[in-house]
Amino acid sequence: MKARSPIDDRYRSLLQKAVRRGHVEWVYAASALIENLAIHSEAWFEKRTAFIVFGDCWPLGTELAFTRKFHSKVAALIRVAQATKFRDATGLGFLAYSLAQGDATVLAQDPEDRIVRLIAKAVRQPDDFWEWISSQAVDPPQAALIANARRYRDGGRPHDGAVVKAAACLALSGALPRPQPAAFRTPEFPYWIIFDRHTNEGKRVLSDVARDLHMQLPQLEWCYYYFEGAGTNVEHPSPWWQRYCRWNFRRIALSPEEAFLLWEPARAQIIDALAEESHRLQNELYRWKLANLERIESLKRQVELFISRIDALPRDQSRLF
Repeated sequence: MKARSPIDDRYRSLLQKAVRRGHVEWVYAASALIENLAIHSEAWFEKRTAFIVFGDCWPLGTELAFTRKFHSKVAALIRVAQATKFRDATGLGFLAYSLAQGDATVLAQDPEDRIVRLIAKAVRQPDDFWEWISSQAVDPPQAALIANARRYRDGGRPHDGAVVKAAACLALSGALPRPQPAAFRTPEFPYWIIFDRHTNEGKRVLSDVARDLHMQLPQLEWCYYYFEGAGTNVEHPSPWWQRYCRWNFRRIALSPEEAFLLWEPARAQIIDALAEESHRLQNELYRWKLANLERIESLKRQVELFISRIDALPRDQSRLF
């Protein structure tokens, strides 16, 4: 079951997609908005930040130097937004979660199935997994990532836990990759992509468009996610993510080429159907942003100062601050 959250699904979606696409200004604004809206959002925001880091740039899981201050979590999101994305933990975690749910079609009958089976077993028996992986002899960076993954093993949507376990397991494979700075490519944020299948408006529109175009709803939902929702500014080649995508195309009985041809007319219709909602949300966000510029600028200064000093922060004492 989907975990309940005190945060509007639209703002959750905005935060995630702003990070993926490198829209730093909206990462700051969405973070400040979420902090301002819910007095019980701090614990949720910390866990959501961890899940975003492990899902969109898993090697940065070694640098979750969270303090008691809200800006330390925002700093982690900014680092992901500004970095090349590494999505192997997401691909491996999603495959393993599906296997744990009984879908053996994720297996490719090759040696790499071993790690998929391992994570699937970890989903079913998490305590045994964390005891085993925490006992492995690793270098300090790998140990830090595994410790952070264990700290954020609970909460979120059901597949989030599988992604965190996958990141911890990937850390055993050797030296961690070093994400490089990523270019910011699209200054205009496409507000309509906020309304995905995790929002009420998105569910309604996707259902209507699938019916109008005589598409299967799972096919349209996957096309929306693949071509838009999962879009990033710059992505490092991630074999496990690519394998997950190939499996999903097979699962919905579409090739990527066929999916693109179906998606083009569906995209235009979805944009049109969401035009009013997108415009309303854009106005709502800009009004809040203009009324809270000082709050956002203060958060930005705190984050920039935190990032500039992050290497000097004692990792084992971060919880004291």
